[in-house]
Amino acid sequence: MKPSQTNLVYQPSRVVSQSNAARLSVLALALGVLLGGVWVATAQARPNTPSFNASTDTATAETTTKSPQAGTQKSVKLNDAVVDAINIQASTPQPLPTGAPTRYDVTGEDMAGSGDEMDGGDVEVPNAQIGDINAPNSIPSASLPMDASVPDIGATGNVALGAIAPTTVAKFVKVVDTIRQQYVRSTSDEGIFADAIDGMLTGLDPYSEYLDAQAFDNLRLFTDGDVGSIGVTARFHPDDKMWVFDEVLPNSPAARVGILRNFYLHQINDIKLSDEQTQQDIDQLLSGIAGSQVRLVVSDKGRRKHTVTVQRSLVQQQPIAAQWIDGVAVVHIPVFQNTTGQQLMAALANLPQPFSALVIDIRNNPGGVLSAASDVASLFMQDKPVVQVHKQQQLQEQVMTHGQVQFADMPLVIVQNRYSASAAEVLASSLQENARATIFGETSYGKGSIQSIVPLGDNTAVKLTVAHYYSGQGKKIDGVGVKPDIALTSAETDWQTQVLDWLKQQKPTKVYRVQIPVAPQQF
Repeated sequence: MKPSQTNLVYQPSRVVSQSNAARLSVLALALGVLLGGVWVATAQARPNTPSFNASTDTATAETTTKSPQAGTQKSVKLNDAVVDAINIQASTPQPLPTGAPTRYDVTGEDMAGSGDEMDGGDVEVPNAQIGDINAPNSIPSASLPMDASVPDIGATGNVALGAIAPTTVAKFVKVVDTIRQQYVRSTSDEGIFADAIDGMLTGLDPYSEYLDAQAFDNLRLFTDGDVGSIGVTARFHPDDKMWVFDEVLPNSPAARVGILRNFYLHQINDIKLSDEQTQQDIDQLLSGIAGSQVRLVVSDKGRRKHTVTVQRSLVQQQPIAAQWIDGVAVVHIPVFQNTTGQQLMAALANLPQPFSALVIDIRNNPGGVLSAASDVASLFMQDKPVVQVHKQQQLQEQVMTHGQVQFADMPLVIVQNRYSASAAEVLASSLQENARATIFGETSYGKGSIQSIVPLGDNTAVKLTVAHYYSGQGKKIDGVGVKPDIALTSAETDWQTQVLDWLKQQKPTKVYRVQIPVAPQQF
């Protein structure tokens, strides 16, 4: 029996008008929140906000979600994404890539003596139904707010009970009119309102922001396996003692904001660059989730510095691949999407020989879909805590592993670095706290916040931090990270060798094989 779907997405219950008057009301509402006021609105009934199915990227209006076994229930689903987390409902398991298996038999076999021979005695592990891997355990939603509601903008003008002083609103309107009439270049109301909304959100924390139509589409596509790039290659030039853009792809996000080849790169977000950063540091800082933004300080070969904000665009992410090295399976998970659990099992099934241990490499993994981290953890642990969700400094829910464990006692290593973030940290912390894996590498990034997407009705949206997550045992992750059990300080190119040498010393006594059963022919 399949476990029911994890239901954790804060779905807004109202569609926000796309008119400029509505946008002004949104701005006023946000100002009220920032000023600590309380906005009361008598919202008229409106259609439910479309929820987006990550498998089709189409909008379907719904207020309830059906779990596979539990019937119909109202729901919320936490889909976290990394340095920029997202919340988009995936109501059905995601399809595997073409040709990928749908069912696996996992068998463990005792190793005879000190060699790799097997004694022929199979230790059966229950079959892994891949559909189950992507279906997290059901979580009671009674204690969760059912949505991150936005008042009906059409009605907010009727009952503004002093939430914002009239002089504050008048000042904002005056600034807008001044820009319209006196700014040196022509402007559009749409652009002014978009910038104002973005300014309010980015002032809250590094992850809250306004998403225009392209960013919103990119962020939805991320759950299906896409990451973002600005289309540049930057290298450190010792002669100039500067990081320089050696390549800027035509019509790339960087090119569209005016960055040219041979421009100097002085700063990425709040990080000032020097010769102390590595190439990997720069590549990681420039890349991220599709639709997210990166702020750069650049100059034309030492001329006046200026700041540009670049929105990362889609780059297809390579699927998960596994290597067989001296009897050990080594898997690199670049990012967590809806199908990560399935892709991991498919990669292991394609290994040429049985393996006695598993290394999961999450270096440079920016995070992704939170439930995918739970899916992977569930392959190795039965009924164990994975992550706690806190809102307004109070525990809301604790997510547990789900389904039938596939590798209960197989030796397991997680390799992480300082750029392993968000859902990657959830996986590492859960396996570490339950003594199910040994963590190698560096202290991870320390990103432990959850963002909810609030559509504004015109294919734009607001991304707002709504919760923080802690480890399954309640340890803080945000700003702290996950410390490794065994710290590695040498060059990262040597890490894999050190991990494999350590595993050999553990002398595993069993080998594992993931096989694809042959379906009976139909006549």
